[in-house]
Amino acid sequence: MSRKTHTNPFLKANFAATHLFLTGGLIIPAFLFQDNLMVRVTQVLLFAALATFAGKRIKWNYFLVMVGSITAFNLLQPLGEVILRVGPFAITRGALNQGLEKGFTIVGLVFISLFSIRPDLRLPGRVGGLVARVFFYFERIIEGKKNIEARRLIESIDTILMSIYTPGQTQLSGGEASFAEAGRTTWVGAACMFVLVFLNWSALFLVAPV
Repeated sequence: MSRKTHTNPFLKANFAATHLFLTGGLIIPAFLFQDNLMVRVTQVLLFAALATFAGKRIKWNYFLVMVGSITAFNLLQPLGEVILRVGPFAITRGALNQGLEKGFTIVGLVFISLFSIRPDLRLPGRVGGLVARVFFYFERIIEGKKNIEARRLIESIDTILMSIYTPGQTQLSGGEASFAEAGRTTWVGAACMFVLVFLNWSALFLVAPV
């Protein structure tokens, strides 16, 4: 769905991993409760831009197919005013808006996860440590995806896993430690965090639903 593009993306350079995770968490409720479809679409585009600033390259065809598929299936259940007829099939305004809302909601949540969750995220406690390790291994597998061969799928994945895992290992290794560095939030990052949270929550309360 996405891949890395930068070695030192803007969000990594200006946000600590925990602060970026907190930003995403604060934005999610304002996004989910947004009833204005145009605002929701604008939010999705903003989240896509943030994912790009996090070093990810968006594969737009994948997400467009996702939105289109969800909307098409939702049109099978007529709702509200008929705006178009294609033979015996009627496209209704309510079903169309509802389908687009569902589609963009799912895509928006994916984009939020792409920009707000990093492999170096460290959460407190043993569960937090496990989450950090999962993200680390996921990142390494993504980096090694070019070495995965369809004809020897299981074997090639196993090779990648064995290359990053040492039996009996209990502490972060040198390569893994680089992901565990939480970084620091600059004043630019703090300002961006405030603006992002403020804009999304302001849109929720100040923009009338359509």
